[in-house]
Amino acid sequence: MKTKSLTQKLLICIIAGLVIGETLLRIGDRFLTIVLPVPVVVGLSVLLLVLAVIHAFVWHYQAKRNPDINIRARAFWIGVIRYGIALDLSMFGFQKIFHLQFLTPLAMLDEPFSSFSSQWLTWSYFGHSYAFACVIAGSQIISSLLLVFNRTRLLGAIALMPVLLNIIFIDYFYELDFGVLVHAVILWIGALYILLLDYDRLNEFFLKYKSDETSFAIRNTFLKNTGRLSILFVPLLLIAVNDSPNKHPHLRGKYTVEEMKINNVPKMATTCQDSLLTLVYLDRANEVVFEFNGQQKRMFGKYELDDKQEQITMSWHFPPAAREKQFKGVLKHEQDKVELSGVIGNDTIEVRLVKMVLQ
Repeated sequence: MKTKSLTQKLLICIIAGLVIGETLLRIGDRFLTIVLPVPVVVGLSVLLLVLAVIHAFVWHYQAKRNPDINIRARAFWIGVIRYGIALDLSMFGFQKIFHLQFLTPLAMLDEPFSSFSSQWLTWSYFGHSYAFACVIAGSQIISSLLLVFNRTRLLGAIALMPVLLNIIFIDYFYELDFGVLVHAVILWIGALYILLLDYDRLNEFFLKYKSDETSFAIRNTFLKNTGRLSILFVPLLLIAVNDSPNKHPHLRGKYTVEEMKINNVPKMATTCQDSLLTLVYLDRANEVVFEFNGQQKRMFGKYELDDKQEQITMSWHFPPAAREKQFKGVLKHEQDKVELSGVIGNDTIEVRLVKMVLQ
C-alpha cells in the first residue's frame, strides 16, 4: 500500500490522528482527570487529529522536493497507529486483570434478571468469571505486543481482528454507550489498515495457495461441492424434522393474576405476607411456573394441553412437596388473556390471567 497521492497521505494521517486521539481521550478521562480537566483532555485529543491532518499537507509538499521523505513519514504514522492501538488495548487488558472493568454494584446483583439494561447485563455476565476476564485480557495484551514488533506486526493485526470485531458487536447489539462503540470502530479501522499493508501476502496465503496434501481428490465437481455445502444442509434438515420446543407460541409469556377464586371464594394477594398466586409463566417446552407473591415461593412443572378440547394438566417437579398438587382443568385463551379453571390438589381454582409486556 503506497502513499504517493495526497488522498493516501490524508488517509493514513487521519487514521493515526483518530487512533492516538481516542487513546489519549480514554486514558485521560480514566486516569488523568486529577491533573487535567476533561475539556483539556478533549482539546488535546482534537489537537492531535488536527496536527495529523496538517502534517499530511506538509508531507505532500515536502515529498515533491525530496521523495525519500515518503518512506520516513509513512513509517512514522504507521508506527503511531500501531502504538496507539497497542497501548489502548493493553490498558484495557490490565484494567480487567486488576478489577477495574466488569464491575457491577453488589446491590444490583440481587435485582431480577429482567430489570437489567443491556449494558449492565453484559457487564455482569463478563464480570461473573474473573478467569474468563483474564483470558480476554491476555488476548488483548499479547496481540498488542505482537503489533509493536515489526516481525510480528502482521500476526498481531490478524489476532486483533476477531478481538476488535467482538468488542464492536457487543457494544452495538447490547446498546453500550455510543462513544464506546465509536472508539472500538476507530481501533478496528486502524488495525484493518495495518493488516491491509500486507494485502498481497494475505491474498497469496489465504486465497491462492493450495495444498495437495490436505485436498481429497473428487473428480465430480457437483459431488464435491454438495459435500462441502452439506455442512449447511444437514443441520437445517435435522432442525426441520425435529419437533419444535415452542409447542404453544400463542400462550408463551408472563401473566399476572387479574382475578382468582379458590373454592368459589374470591382471593387476591394484598400484602407481602399473602402466599397467593400472583404470576404464571407459560414457556417453551411446555414449562410452567406458578409464583406465589415472591420469587422464593415458586412451583416448577410441565403442562400438557389439548388445544381442541381446551383440557390442560400440570405436573410439578419442584419443590418436592408440590408433586402431589397436580392441576387438571380447562384453559381458555383470548388475545392476551387466559382463563384457568380446575382442581389443584384438594382445592378448586378459577384464575383470570393477563399477559405482561416483557421489556
